[in-house]
Amino acid sequence: MKQKKPATAATTSTRRKAAGAAAPAPKRRAFGGAGGGRPRKRARDLPSHGDLISNLPDAILGTIISLLPTKDGARTQAIARRWRPLWRTAPLNLVADYYLCASKFKRLPLVSKILSDHHGPALRFRFPFIRLHKAKKRYAEDAAQVETWFRSRALANLQVLHISFEPLDYTHAAEKRFPLPPSVLLCASTVVLVGISFCDFPKQIPPSLSFPLLKELYLRCVSISEDVFHGVLSSCPVLESLYLQSTGDVGCFRITSPTLRSLGLCKCFSIQGELIIEDAPCLERLILPQPGEGGDTIRVIRAPKLQILGRLSRRISQLEIANLVFKSLTPATFNNTISSVKILALEFSFPDLDAVIDVLRCFPCLEKLYVMCMEFLNIPMKKNAHQYNRLDPVKCLETHLKELVFDVYEGDEQAVHFAKFFILNAKVLKQIKFGVSEKIGKECMADQYKLLEVGNMASPDAQLEFIHSGDNSLDAHELQIP
Repeated sequence: MKQKKPATAATTSTRRKAAGAAAPAPKRRAFGGAGGGRPRKRARDLPSHGDLISNLPDAILGTIISLLPTKDGARTQAIARRWRPLWRTAPLNLVADYYLCASKFKRLPLVSKILSDHHGPALRFRFPFIRLHKAKKRYAEDAAQVETWFRSRALANLQVLHISFEPLDYTHAAEKRFPLPPSVLLCASTVVLVGISFCDFPKQIPPSLSFPLLKELYLRCVSISEDVFHGVLSSCPVLESLYLQSTGDVGCFRITSPTLRSLGLCKCFSIQGELIIEDAPCLERLILPQPGEGGDTIRVIRAPKLQILGRLSRRISQLEIANLVFKSLTPATFNNTISSVKILALEFSFPDLDAVIDVLRCFPCLEKLYVMCMEFLNIPMKKNAHQYNRLDPVKCLETHLKELVFDVYEGDEQAVHFAKFFILNAKVLKQIKFGVSEKIGKECMADQYKLLEVGNMASPDAQLEFIHSGDNSLDAHELQIP
């Protein structure tokens, strides 16, 4: 019998390849071991580039620090010796909120310390709900501390200012507000954006007061006289956005601004109050007080570029734009129209087709319409009896209206009748968005297409989209105010 030869390494490798098996991994050699071979380099022996971030120029590092939250920016001093002086000279974006310090009372001395230690320019200062002690002595100390902030070198070139004060007495918030520190006005020459809330403006302001760079002004829950308001407004030669909410002590606001582009109103004055936009040649957006916030009278004497208007509601007792007059949403006449308005928002307690058709006749070039239903208005529902005469069409439905948004769509008989009117009569419509609640399921959605008679659309290009009411895609961003 023929004796088998012992398998060699070569024959074993050949057999493995033939059988398709993987060759065993070669053994690793120990560093400096008896098996010889070149030892692998340790990580510390590899060439190192060091701390690349710390090698950046001071200006770039300062910008990085300024973009961090205030507390994190200050902590960069502990990174290395190279970083220690950077925070003190970097641009300061000071946000004195809960993240900086949980205790509202401890935030005041902490802000004072930051402003004292920081030698660089402060670009932004935001302190929401400054809270002062009620005790007379502590109150005086806190007030003096706040006053010194705006006299400090750190805030000398401030660009963005947001401050608000907690009411001193929640039961009488309107009467117990903190007086705005006079030193705040020292920032007037450099600020670009100002938001002031929950305080009393001074009874008088310096005649020389000037905000040469101010573009955005927000006044919320402040007490300000008509003369002071007029003085502030006239000292803003480049103002573009103005927002007023719950401003008191003014029976009549008068606004004249050659640069104002956006005006937002929210419960601006008392029930007998009046706002008059006398001359705003650049005004493009006018956001009206929401329903339930007072029966105000608003008069727009001259705003030839007005493009966005809302929300019109029956709760606004009277609205006058040029020669067009609405009394509780009803046009006084159909002879006057406004061709500049492209986006309009209407608010009802129920889908009121008759009222909408009357309003649309006043805006012949309307391109986008928001219809918002607010159930809390408690206005009795009525059936729509209006018969649309196609021989006397609404002009915007014939040539301009491209987008329609129903903020709340319940899918009931009246809502279907309302929406179907636009589907059957808006000839250039491109998109309809329905904000639906969760109770409208997929089966109900399929029925909606039949009920709305989608097959008979006046505009064959129109797309219907049913969106959950809380979805961001329904947001009326044109009507929003920061």
